[in-house]
Amino acid sequence: MTSILQFSDIHFGVEDREAMAAVKDYSDSLAPDVVVICGDITQDGKTSEFKSARDWIARFSGPKVITPGNHDIPVYGVFQRLFDPFGRYNKYIAPLSDGVYIDESVAIFPYNTSRGIQAKLDWSLGVVDVADLKRVTDAFSYLPPRVLKLLAVHHPLIYPPNTPLSGDTKNGHAAMDMLGTADIGGILSGHVHTPFVIERTPKKSEILSIGSGTLSTRIRGKPASFNHVEVSKDDVKVTAIDWINGHFVRQETWRKDRAPLQKTGP
Repeated sequence: MTSILQFSDIHFGVEDREAMAAVKDYSDSLAPDVVVICGDITQDGKTSEFKSARDWIARFSGPKVITPGNHDIPVYGVFQRLFDPFGRYNKYIAPLSDGVYIDESVAIFPYNTSRGIQAKLDWSLGVVDVADLKRVTDAFSYLPPRVLKLLAVHHPLIYPPNTPLSGDTKNGHAAMDMLGTADIGGILSGHVHTPFVIERTPKKSEILSIGSGTLSTRIRGKPASFNHVEVSKDDVKVTAIDWINGHFVRQETWRKDRAPLQKTGP
């Protein structure tokens, strides 16, 4: 069994300070093997925000897999956005990441879907270079089938229905099809600020799309939250843990094994 904490959209600068102060003690009770952070660690990509994020992330002593989000690119630094969009992220956050995580149950590897500039008005949307992503997945093709391969990104490759934020990740559908041929079992993401689990079936494969909520004050119809993902040789269980009235509460739980995806809870 592998225990994974999945955080996203922490947005230091507008973080939920009470939740952030309490999450470390609560998460210790879950005995995580690895912490995954799916981007938007800061609000405006400011140095002060990155320093606060660095100090908070460093409190988690175990392995970490981290990928940046669109908010981790400096909002007000035009020169940096154009020529060094991830300079601050690379200085303050990247050294805390183990890059990839592999054990007997799972392999987790990050992929950056954010860009400093794009040839469209909305630069907050994600982009996938399918050939580049294939090179990443090919590097893990040697792993046996019993190891569940998980891709950690910021933007959902295909946005879930019925969420408060819609969008279009460039080349997302093509990337999903490619992942369907690469024996990828799941995609960990954020960006929409609400938790979700959807089973995708590209190229006759089965891929769980697992989205984490936000630990910021920028909530969208759901409380601040994070995910607890448990992977065994028999199933995958995802539990959304919400911050409600000053306490973390286990809410929705999804479970996937050889049967269709099941959901329990409110």
